[in-house]
Amino acid sequence: MSGQYIIVSSITYAYKGKEILERKGIRASVERAPTEISECGCHYAIRIGNASLDRAIRILDHAHIKIISVGGGNYGIS
Repeated sequence: MSGQYIIVSSITYAYKGKEILERKGIRASVERAPTEISECGCHYAIRIGNASLDRAIRILDHAHIKIISVGGGNYGIS
């Protein structure tokens, strides 16, 4: 998975987060988090397109979307 992404705990949070980000003008897409990131296989990634990762995190945090981890590049997690 390349690019900037935010890992959330469920597909429900992923699509809710995507919708919130898009309303704020941020391109976003949802995909299942790869096993390198989510060993349990139940997490989903919101891929961030045209905005800073920090801005997207602030927006999701304000909307009470629980973030599991964030990253950028190739599987970089913080």
